[in-house]
Amino acid sequence: MSGRAAPEVPTPTPEPSRPVRRMPLARRFIKALLGTYMRLYHGLVLEGAENVPPHGPVLVLLNHASLLDVPALMVVDPYPDTVTVVKASLFKVPLLPWFLNQWNAIPVERQGRDSTSVRAMLAILRAGGVVTIAAEGRRTRSGRLEPINPVLARIAVSADVPILPVGIRGSFDALPPGARLPRRRQIVVRAGRPFRLERGMDVAAAAARIRREIAALLPAEMQPLDD
Repeated sequence: MSGRAAPEVPTPTPEPSRPVRRMPLARRFIKALLGTYMRLYHGLVLEGAENVPPHGPVLVLLNHASLLDVPALMVVDPYPDTVTVVKASLFKVPLLPWFLNQWNAIPVERQGRDSTSVRAMLAILRAGGVVTIAAEGRRTRSGRLEPINPVLARIAVSADVPILPVGIRGSFDALPPGARLPRRRQIVVRAGRPFRLERGMDVAAAAARIRREIAALLPAEMQPLDD
């Protein structure tokens, strides 16, 4: 045997640990309250949990077919400080503002053309936060995935962060536009694999990519008709 000493293997430098943030009590209460209803009445389940990043920055983009989409997402949301983007008119509904504020809701006017709200979204994402928004900019009236809001596509390109596509099925059957009471239908939230958009990508191409990623998570009856 040689008496030569074995070369030392450098010890890898550990990555700095992120501080563990505890979910606020009010948010935990809402999740428990809504979760009881959504799971017992709508059989709510989350598919693809393994695709959900452990922390931000993440831009969560989902299809929007029903008023039940936001409650469903609140129940399965694992992050302690998600920011949810909602239409400003929801803040005029009695009692609803308190619930929305627990998800740090940002009110948006004119389908996302509110420059103040856009700046707020980008600042949160660039600071490592999580922002959730309906990619179409409005509820579909047919249950099918509609074109992606071009303003949202531009935000997604500018943010340059991982995008988590989410498809929600069953909510349209449970509470379609115009219905007053929800029906007993199962709601499934399905998370796809995160992806990124190239910096400087054309807005139309970005919107098409986002739409494809979300459509891949939806059943045939929710697919776009113009593809």
